[in-house]
Amino acid sequence: MTFAVTLILIGRVLLGLFFIIAGIRNFLNFAKASASETNYGFKLPAPLVALGFASQLVGGLSVALGILPAWGAALLILFLIAATALFHNFVLFQGEARKPHLYFTLVNCALVGYCLMVIGLSV
Repeated sequence: MTFAVTLILIGRVLLGLFFIIAGIRNFLNFAKASASETNYGFKLPAPLVALGFASQLVGGLSVALGILPAWGAALLILFLIAATALFHNFVLFQGEARKPHLYFTLVNCALVGYCLMVIGLSV
């Protein structure tokens, strides 16, 4: 295994673990998470929240274990787009309230970028 391949593998495992841990934490706090309102003032149905958290787990496991990682990364991209649009839409806020949402939007964009790299390296 070359050095580059080793680095890619380590990066893919770390990315996958990020989502596995987030998914587990979200399921452990499911009651609180499913009671949260979106930036638009409505709550998502509990089954939809569970589907989002399951996407984190399944996508994370797929990427970390290298089992159809392109599909897992695509699932994570869909999750990130939905989570950003529903819970971190920084254009809905002004002043200091905007800062954390802008930060999370940028983090999610970076994660989407890395998922795109996983897809590119997998096809």
